[in-house]
Amino acid sequence: MKTTDRTPPTLLIGTWTRRMALLTLAASAACRQSALVGEMDPTLVPSTGGTTSAGTGGRAGITGITGGSNGTTEPGSVAGSTTLTPQTATGSSSSCTTITTAPGVVNPCGHTFAVAYSPDGRYLAIGRANTNPSVSVWRLADGALLYELPGVNGETTYGVEFSPDGQILATAGGNSVSFAKLWNASTGALIRSLPVNTGNGWYNSATTFSHDGTLVATGGMEGAVEIWQVADGARVTSFTIPTSVHNIHFSPDDSLLIAALVDEKARFWQVKTGAQVMTVDVADEQADADFSPDAQQIASTGYDVVRIWDKNGNLLQTLGGGHAAPISKTVWVDQNRLLSDDWSGVVNLWSRNAAGDFELSATWSTGSQAMGLAVSPDKTGFVTGGQSSTGGQGFVFFSL
Repeated sequence: MKTTDRTPPTLLIGTWTRRMALLTLAASAACRQSALVGEMDPTLVPSTGGTTSAGTGGRAGITGITGGSNGTTEPGSVAGSTTLTPQTATGSSSSCTTITTAPGVVNPCGHTFAVAYSPDGRYLAIGRANTNPSVSVWRLADGALLYELPGVNGETTYGVEFSPDGQILATAGGNSVSFAKLWNASTGALIRSLPVNTGNGWYNSATTFSHDGTLVATGGMEGAVEIWQVADGARVTSFTIPTSVHNIHFSPDDSLLIAALVDEKARFWQVKTGAQVMTVDVADEQADADFSPDAQQIASTGYDVVRIWDKNGNLLQTLGGGHAAPISKTVWVDQNRLLSDDWSGVVNLWSRNAAGDFELSATWSTGSQAMGLAVSPDKTGFVTGGQSSTGGQGFVFFSL
């Protein structure tokens, strides 16, 4: 049975007692009015000095940062920002001060639902469940933890993504209070919070940048899918949705925004006009759909199948036999390869054959639930949020 009253895609809310508590919190949050421009957080704006419990010359509210004075930056090149010196993070739910990129080895860093590489492939960001901080960023060359970021009230971060130039990190989440935030990826300083409209306010589950880096989109439980200007946080447009959205993507030319909803439809809107131009079928848990790099095809999730559509929404192929559990995400590696992961921990690689059709070409397993999925910028590997067979929760790297 499908309803519009949905828990977050993680299935972590659990009992009806918990749901009633969340409704109470959401009702309180709904009484607050939000401006149409993202609010600056006065306690976390970039600064040039001061001290925090996390280190000297750091940023307020950010753990694992030590300020530098030589003007070098990681991972971007923002003038005047600090050097990030890896150190033991305080207040973290994990002991992951270092990670391994060895293929198939679980990094037990908490229940991981979002993973993202920086555009240059040097850094990894994750979002995890019900912890504070709920976002961590590591340098992949040596696995060192660079910094961690807070969520809201220790709630889950469901979405993380670097801007195309690597300067900004977007995060999205919540369970009782929705949030979407833009951070300076070099310093970990909060740029602004976006006043997202997610209906009753339970969670914001998705965020994505346009390919030109000027826009960022958000979506979550009901309310609206919204597009914001990165430069000033102004809301450009919004699309009312009847139920929860799990994944959103811009088309390769940024002319369309795709939102996959739990009513088993992925909707396609024109960014400039706001007109809905198409829908394709998806599964209800979790819903995902995205264009191929050349924008000629679309891959979408079924419950345990992947569907391939042409750019006009005509079904071309159904890829079955590779999954026996709900598929979390579909991610294009390149024009001829596609990854999909599922709640049993299976990750499949689908490759185009000589006839132009996709077929199963490789399979991996995390041992348990796989949620987030990201391909390295050089297309040589990927990372997925997962759990070990002994119950450890974290993320895993694999080679392609």
